[in-house]
Amino acid sequence: MGLPLVRDRKVGAVSFTGSRDNGEEILKQAGLKRVGLELGGKNPIIIMDDANLQLAVDGCIWGGFGTSGQRCTAASRVIVHKAVYESFIRSFKERAARLRVGDGLDSTVDMGPVINENQLKKIHSYTEIGVSEGAKLSLGGRILSGGVYDEGFFYQPTIFENVTSEMRIAQDEIFGPVVSVIKVDNLEEAIEVANNTRYGLSSSIYTNDIRTAFKAIARLEAGITYVNAPTIGAESHLPFGGVKETGNGVREGGIHGIEEFTDVKTVYIDYSGRLQRAQIDTSYG
Repeated sequence: MGLPLVRDRKVGAVSFTGSRDNGEEILKQAGLKRVGLELGGKNPIIIMDDANLQLAVDGCIWGGFGTSGQRCTAASRVIVHKAVYESFIRSFKERAARLRVGDGLDSTVDMGPVINENQLKKIHSYTEIGVSEGAKLSLGGRILSGGVYDEGFFYQPTIFENVTSEMRIAQDEIFGPVVSVIKVDNLEEAIEVANNTRYGLSSSIYTNDIRTAFKAIARLEAGITYVNAPTIGAESHLPFGGVKETGNGVREGGIHGIEEFTDVKTVYIDYSGRLQRAQIDTSYG
């Protein structure tokens, strides 16, 4: 894990992206040096009853299955208002079922492999956990084999319905193409469900009501909130990072990314040739 590097006094700062447990260990071992941690997420997309559903489906497909769900900002939870739930889930499953899985270098492929065999097994184990918890496996849930699939580690785009926010598939970072869909009655419940994890990296809401959008912006416990866009973005000029157990408050990207590796030095130059006495407040006593 690189702990000798973390402990070395010659190293002035450590920036780590990875699991929560490894990040916590780095923080313990680093001593007084500066540490920046980005430890993952369980990112929600909220879809309200006034949302542009086609746009929302597009966003959930990209957010949940783009790069095979192997991003800390991947949208692994979709929280849908009951008034549009049936229309959304029907379109979402139809789109996901048409995704072509295969060689990521093939321009006709929509979703490539996951990183290795261990991760493939981990993803499938969460599918089994979801089924055992009582969630409905609506799409996918299988390791792909045969032909090109035997040359890598491929998993079907997977969708669960009838998910509750306490289930492990709605709490743990799976880091694969698995999306849990949760039905809610209103915005209050949607925000409550979205915040009900130990992570707080990226979040999203689809709505055409500016008041609803700003309520979500204010109350979602996340370092990033998108309105009418998926949780996966590429805003390198803006601060990136999360709250709660997603990290330790450090932000990457933009000017904050420079500050992460910069110490402030205060310089005072006196050209008066006279002694400057320390400022003393004489208003007391």
